Amino acid sequence: MTPEERAEKVKRLRQELVDIKYHVTDEYLEQFLIARSWNIANAKEQLLRTFEWRETNRIGDHPVATGENKLPVLYAVRGYQSVPDSNLEARPGVSESVLRINKYMGGACLHKTDKEGCPVYIERLGYHRAKELAKNAKVEEVQGYHIGCNEFLHRVVMKDCSKAAGRHINRETVIFDCTGMGWYQLHMPALYFIKAIADCDQKYYPETLNKFFLVNAPSAFVYVWKIVKAWLDPGTIAKIQIIGSDFKEPLLKQIAPENLPAFLGGECTCDHMDGNCVPSQVLKNAKPLVPNEKNEKVDTAYNADIMEQGKTSDIIRGPSFYGREKYT
Repeated sequence: MTPEERAEKVKRLRQELVDIKYHVTDEYLEQFLIARSWNIANAKEQLLRTFEWRETNRIGDHPVATGENKLPVLYAVRGYQSVPDSNLEARPGVSESVLRINKYMGGACLHKTDKEGCPVYIERLGYHRAKELAKNAKVEEVQGYHIGCNEFLHRVVMKDCSKAAGRHINRETVIFDCTGMGWYQLHMPALYFIKAIADCDQKYYPETLNKFFLVNAPSAFVYVWKIVKAWLDPGTIAKIQIIGSDFKEPLLKQIAPENLPAFLGGECTCDHMDGNCVPSQVLKNAKPLVPNEKNEKVDTAYNADIMEQGKTSDIIRGPSFYGREKYT
């Protein structure tokens, strides 16, 4: 499809949306068209469902951490302008469920950018304590946490990356490190958390994946992949590269060595931060996350009072999800 044909599809979709109250960018409309194979009717249907979901659940009011509001981050971040390098900590306002979930996660970090200017998300999937996570967390808690992370990514970090690149950035590059993965990861209740996350992303955040690398994938992963693959759209599957121990060259082709952690073949160590590039409670390379009375037991990512503040405070709510900005 030529650029002119793509632009015409976007124009026609916009004409179909004359009654919507949101101001959305052409790039946002194009995400839904790509997700629905450029079928205008199907893209419109998914887009309207997304608007309804966001409005019904007040997703646009979700608090997001910025350097200005100084809210605690929900996961580790490295290398962005809008929020300082930070780790998830048991600070007042973070919900107890977020701290509990991270107790069983192998480690995660939004770590700098790739050569295309997209943020890079790294997760040490192989060290997840899958059974304990499934036993000690609810799907609603995992979904609430994931939505909080998604809103921060798209409303803060993506806009930051767009300004740095001088063009619109709306996709992230993902690395799942499967080092340490064993048969204990083949645990269906835990895998259903992945299904819930994938469903949310494919329904309400379509075409926000740039590249996806699964590295150090052992033989056990083949069985996991057979299950997970059935939950993914063909467009998502096409972006996934499953690599064994020879991952260094493909990763460095996508990510500059100074932006890639040393344990993945790069040069970055983030030795100025507790936990270095990817803090992990399981690997115990960062201080423990011990909740207290200031971390409420709620399904949302932040305490109830902070979630409520997002409804009335532009500072707590942070940047708009839809707003058109110039990056050049």
